[in-house]
Amino acid sequence: MQDLATLETSINALNLKGDMATAVQQFYADDCTFQEGNQTARPGGKAAQLTYLANFFATVTKVNAIKLHGQAIGDNLTISEWTIDLATTNGPVLWNEVMRRQWRDGKVVSERYYTAA
Repeated sequence: MQDLATLETSINALNLKGDMATAVQQFYADDCTFQEGNQTARPGGKAAQLTYLANFFATVTKVNAIKLHGQAIGDNLTISEWTIDLATTNGPVLWNEVMRRQWRDGKVVSERYYTAA
């Protein structure tokens, strides 16, 4: 199994290319939970997240910028800081986001987003 820093760097490289679906397919446990801020975690695990991403990215008309500001590695925990700037059919999206991932056996088992629009 790869070390956590290598795994986190690999996921973030895919995200920087806008390939979040591949990141989820390769690095996330089937029963991973996804939670935005203080909202209840979305049900359905990895499969539901892939559907969520497909539906969201179907609305994206232009990627203005995806920027990784930094990442931190802890004990089965990683944190990365992002700015994501998109044009969508629903209007502009600008997220300044911290993404927290919990890991087990080389897979993400929980991902939580802290976003300021």
